[in-house]
Amino acid sequence: MRLLPLLALLTGALAGCAMGPDYQRPEVVTPAAWRTPEPGAAPVADLANLAWWESFGDTQLDALVKQALQNNLDIRIAAGRVRQYAARADLAKAQQLPEVGLRGSSTRDKLSEERQVPLSSRTPVNSAAYELQAQVSWELDLWGRVQRTNEAYLADLAATDEDRRAITLTVVANVVSGYVQLMALDRELALLKQDVANRQEVIRLAEARQQGGAGTMLQVMQARAALEETAAAVPAKEREIAAAENGLAILLGTDPATIPRSTALDALKAPPVPQGLPSSVLEQRPDVRMAEANLRAANARIGVAKAEFFPTISLTGLFGYASTDLSRFVTEPALFGSVGTQLVAKVFDGGRNDASVREAEAVQALHVDAYRRAVRNALMETEDALVYHQKTVQRLDALARQMKAVKSVAELAQKRYQGGQGTLFEVLDAERQVTAAQRLQIDALRDEHLSLVLIYKALGGGWKVAAPDVLQSVAADDAASSPKN
Repeated sequence: MRLLPLLALLTGALAGCAMGPDYQRPEVVTPAAWRTPEPGAAPVADLANLAWWESFGDTQLDALVKQALQNNLDIRIAAGRVRQYAARADLAKAQQLPEVGLRGSSTRDKLSEERQVPLSSRTPVNSAAYELQAQVSWELDLWGRVQRTNEAYLADLAATDEDRRAITLTVVANVVSGYVQLMALDRELALLKQDVANRQEVIRLAEARQQGGAGTMLQVMQARAALEETAAAVPAKEREIAAAENGLAILLGTDPATIPRSTALDALKAPPVPQGLPSSVLEQRPDVRMAEANLRAANARIGVAKAEFFPTISLTGLFGYASTDLSRFVTEPALFGSVGTQLVAKVFDGGRNDASVREAEAVQALHVDAYRRAVRNALMETEDALVYHQKTVQRLDALARQMKAVKSVAELAQKRYQGGQGTLFEVLDAERQVTAAQRLQIDALRDEHLSLVLIYKALGGGWKVAAPDVLQSVAADDAASSPKN
């Protein structure tokens, strides 16, 4: 037993040797600035901690996002997967510690006195035996197999948690986008109803002119046909609204239902446009962080595969008490024990280990490319979102000028028709131009808000706020604290 402290010290000294390469982040060259700079963009100090959806100034939207974070089933499934991988990481970490087993027994025996060979007079017919033993087994991690396995499982856990954060960010962005689109549909429905009212007024004017002899029944029927065409679009738009509400309800984790709205599309505030440096995307995007965690795990598993070439050495110990007399059970004469070393090595495996190393190296190379692809995809999504927003703002300015022009045309056509100089066709055509311009404005205003959602999502905004840690305390990398050869 005096050898145990020495053996433990020797194990700790040798366990620092770990097979396989130490992890190094692949070099990725990012542009110094965005291709499409945003004029007046707000600097981003820590976008990941920003609840950007609150910048729209809609309390109902804030409530819907909160509800989705609590009830969305995709988020709950992802959180359950994190807990699963946390248990796996704990299992891998436990391999670094000794395994201790305890066994006790108590037996009473009676020998037969009717044997072919009689019992000796000194052999007791009735006897008892008591035994309590502890068995200890501890693998010496001389080649770092257990250490690398623990490192790989911790990286798997980190990747799973980043996946949960990415799912959460997507859900939040979809809730905000769905809410904006729903408000745009509300605005389109209100526009259709207003258009119906306008066409009813045109019918009234046409009927008055026909009764006064200045118009014809053909003009009245043309006005009625235009009214019914617009009226038929109302139920179709209401169907779109119901479908949008049902889709948003699923994101909220509820059954299909009506979604409350506290304001109108025109009343939504435009959040500031964030625009950090391209290199900041690598630190803020959960999908990029997940790709790097997967690469770290694959890198560690190369060491696990290489360690299989070397023998497994374990310390074993057996200690306990055994006695036929319970009163003398826990005494020094009843003590027994043994200490030993067990070595298990593969002499011939037909190339299995070599193939495992080559597979691990191939998987690691695959994840290097996957990490670089994730970075480039993040840069592309951010550039697309910035262009989308910039061009939508320019489109809004042009549509505002168009609206001013078509309204002037509609007013002039109405006056000419009332004065008997114009035709009903001119009035209806002018009204169609106004309605078309209004719809384009609604689309552009909706796209402006959606582009901001895409920018915040592309830059990885809000995931720390939206996805708080499921795990209270998980070591980022236990193996990093140990020196490696």
